[in-house]
Parts: sequence; structure tokens; C-alpha cells
Amino acid sequence: MIKNLQKIGNSRGILLEKPLLKLLKVEDDESVEIVPHENELLIKKVDVQSAYRNISKEQRKSLDKLAK
Repeated sequence: MIKNLQKIGNSRGILLEKPLLKLLKVEDDESVEIVPHENELLIKKVDVQSAYRNISKEQRKSLDKLAK
């Protein structure tokens, strides 16, 4: 599938139609993650548990300070 970039303010965007979102099993209010991979972008549904683990790992020092 070929998509054209659309101007959105000073940025560019791509619209994802409902059939594409249905394939990803993404609802209107859910988030997707865009992951750079070599010279491609991978779009995937956000898994809340894995997102929490990644944030916890990356921000461990800050989270420990907040817990005090």
C-alpha cells in the first residue's frame, strides 16, 4: 500500500484508515507505537505491560527518586 504524506502544521502525517486499524486490532482511543527498523518504520499496537516494563527500565533512577 502506498500512502502520501499530508501536511499537518509544520509536520507531515499519514492517515490510517479503519481497515488498517482493524488489522492491528486498534480502537479509536488506543495508541500505536512506531518503531524505526533499518530503513523502515514498524507500526504496532501498544502493549501496556511491555510499555510499562520499557519505561521502568529506562527511567529506573527517576522512578526510585519519586518513590522516596
